[in-house]
Amino acid sequence: MKIVSSSFFQFAGIHSFMIGLLPFFIPVLLLKQGASVEGIALFIAVTGFGFIVSLKIWEALFQQSQWRWIIGLSFITEVLLVGVLLFSDTPIIWAFAALLNGAYNCFYWTTQRVLFSTMTSEPKNTISQTNTENQTGKQFGNFQILVVVVLKLGILVGALMLEDNLKYSLWLLSSFISLAGLIWFFQAERMNAFLKVSQALPVNIDAQKSKSTSMFFFKDSNNSAVVFYLDGVFLFLESYFWVVSLFLISQQSVKELGIVIVSLTVLLSVIFYLLKNKIDSIDRNKIYICAVIFYAISWWLRSLLDPSLPNHLVYPAILLIAFLTTFFRLSFNKRFFDHAKEQRPLNYLLAKSYLSQTGIVVFYSAVALLASYFSNVHSSLATLYLVLTPIALIYMVYSGPKESNVSSNVAANTPLRTSKT
Repeated sequence: MKIVSSSFFQFAGIHSFMIGLLPFFIPVLLLKQGASVEGIALFIAVTGFGFIVSLKIWEALFQQSQWRWIIGLSFITEVLLVGVLLFSDTPIIWAFAALLNGAYNCFYWTTQRVLFSTMTSEPKNTISQTNTENQTGKQFGNFQILVVVVLKLGILVGALMLEDNLKYSLWLLSSFISLAGLIWFFQAERMNAFLKVSQALPVNIDAQKSKSTSMFFFKDSNNSAVVFYLDGVFLFLESYFWVVSLFLISQQSVKELGIVIVSLTVLLSVIFYLLKNKIDSIDRNKIYICAVIFYAISWWLRSLLDPSLPNHLVYPAILLIAFLTTFFRLSFNKRFFDHAKEQRPLNYLLAKSYLSQTGIVVFYSAVALLASYFSNVHSSLATLYLVLTPIALIYMVYSGPKESNVSSNVAANTPLRTSKT
């Protein structure tokens, strides 16, 4: 599976840089176009709908092992999204951009999760598996460090180009990277790596006909469905509304926002380089509970931040919030992928996507309706963060993987586990 691992990090790295160039700044672009919290919430809701529609296409392509189309669409939708965002400013076009954003998120994130799940669930012999069965946290930590560094580099480049109004140059750079990515992944060796993914996570054609519908009613003993509905909501709070808050704190300067984000990179990378090698050896339930509590605290801290506060208070708080959030994501994703290995990996990953996006559509549609009662963006977001602080504790119901199940899978060491997928 070395080639799958290599393809995963290359795929994630290229797309992380491209996300940093412009998609990261979508909420800022919306704000500068005059959108309020209501407009941003609507954009997110339409994005979720676009993801769900695109996921059905992704499933059909995966079932037929059409990896050229899957990889190709991940790059093509990104280039189209950047073009629409840079060169249009009408509400109808922005609605189309939201659908494109959902399609891009689908083809990138679903593919990335499937690659990671395959990379971490490769059957091994009993001896080697004993030493590596709990390395999900370390491997996701490596991925998180890659994203932190490459994404922030993209953010810095994108911020500087947006500040200088270099729209055409930015679009050309995104297009060039996408073309280079297509050429790179379309090579036979890398296409073979993606075919290995299809072999590791086979799809039952008869079951596939009703699978998409059943995903909306997914249920297991780990309370996964409740957490899945919730998780998409918080992910967009982190990636959209929190970015708006940082933009306001940065005196509405895209360049300063980029510098603020990038300035967090070095320290966080060092911290998580050390943490990722320890998280698998620490009691998984204790570390997860602590991470959830810290995550809830991070939303409370967000509600307290104000652009009028002095920098010596604001920036240490931002750094602490970034650490608590990233620590939680590391702990949560370790638990998520450990569960995926216990169950049918592909079904579990798809259930996560369908339920998360449904939660996004419902929640952000409601936020858009309620946001019309608030005129000030900062106060609206501060209130939202405060309300969601106790709700974040619901992540605690996400029970940990059963040790007995993991042990039995290791002892069995047969293809039965993958045949269920």
